[in-house]
Amino acid sequence: MPIDPWNKFHRYIDAIRFATRERQFKRSLQNLAHNLGFEMYAYLDVRSKAAFAISNYPREWQVRYFKQSYQKVDPVVEVAKRKKAPFTWSMAEREFKHEKKREFSREANALGIRSGVTIPVPAGFGHMSLLTFASSHTVVTENQTLDHGPSIAVASLTHAYVSLRHPQYRALGGIRLTTQEATCLRWAAEGKSMDETARLLEIRYTTVRAYLDNAREKLGAVTLIQAAATAARLNLI
Repeated sequence: MPIDPWNKFHRYIDAIRFATRERQFKRSLQNLAHNLGFEMYAYLDVRSKAAFAISNYPREWQVRYFKQSYQKVDPVVEVAKRKKAPFTWSMAEREFKHEKKREFSREANALGIRSGVTIPVPAGFGHMSLLTFASSHTVVTENQTLDHGPSIAVASLTHAYVSLRHPQYRALGGIRLTTQEATCLRWAAEGKSMDETARLLEIRYTTVRAYLDNAREKLGAVTLIQAAATAARLNLI
């Protein structure tokens, strides 16, 4: 039987309403995880070129996850993109055919990240965020399964809280533009051509193009218009 669909979420909803500091928000997530029978939590926002997370996973895993860009091979992320609904998962190595996923599974298991429940929700502009509760047990037990309605509501509320209040989220998980990249992109946003920007900054056209290409790549944008819009939304220019 699924757990009570609302009682264990109400305390979390009440708590984050008044969580003005990150540590209060994290404590609320930690308490919710424990109330649901899990040891760990992770909020992950997945983007084309980067990811951003708030988690109490082992620090070693958090550092390695982003250093190795594990969001690109994370089987939980893959299932979330495909299912778009809450699901349970296990990091049993036998489930994965590809070596990179087996390596991912071995490392996760070694650090006690062995099973869990993940709730994916839309994060806007074609992106997705995941709220995960994880355990050191090899499988999720029956009393840890979540009712879809309340869990989706809580995951959506968590995403809204992070996107509105957490400064690192607005900086796209730590991505930064150099002064030159931001300046050139700002001029592009003002409608200046690369030639005009080059004359204004007294640099070569090819240099302007290189700065703009770098900025576009960092922001995961296909066009300069998209790059400028994304940078403006994130207060980078």
